[in-house]
Amino acid sequence: MPDLSPLDVLGKSFKREIRGYCVPEIHDFLTQVAGAMEALTRERGEARQQIHRLEQELAAFREQQTALQEALVAAQQAAERTLEVARAEGQRIVDEGQALADRLVEEAYRRAQNIETIISDLRSRRRQTRSELMRLVELLQGIVRDDQAQERQEPAAPQLAVLPRFRSGAGES
Repeated sequence: MPDLSPLDVLGKSFKREIRGYCVPEIHDFLTQVAGAMEALTRERGEARQQIHRLEQELAAFREQQTALQEALVAAQQAAERTLEVARAEGQRIVDEGQALADRLVEEAYRRAQNIETIISDLRSRRRQTRSELMRLVELLQGIVRDDQAQERQEPAAPQLAVLPRFRSGAGES
């Protein structure tokens, strides 16, 4: 059966027969049917428009969902990459710090050894200098003793004869 419009219902005419139905009643009924059909057609059109609009919204929401899922996956991947880079960078920093600490400890150990060597050398020089000073003191004491002994052997009176003063020139008296 083809689709009927309200105008098809209203415009329908029937043959007249002698014992037929009451035409005004049929006409009133057809008018009511046409009105109901028109309301249903309008509702159907509005429902189709609403369905179309909802389908478009649904498609838009699905696109947004897809975009959000893709963005979420991209963000997770970026976060994982960032985390991997951060871990690698952190490990590199720790390794560099450990290497630096090892070098500093080794350098401090070498310096401590050098200082110990210098202290040992200085102690040895101190002992050597002390020995030299003690020899010098002994030598000086020996000189002083010799000088004292020589002084004891010298006579107490002066040994030089006093000579008269020599005067020069006639004008002096």
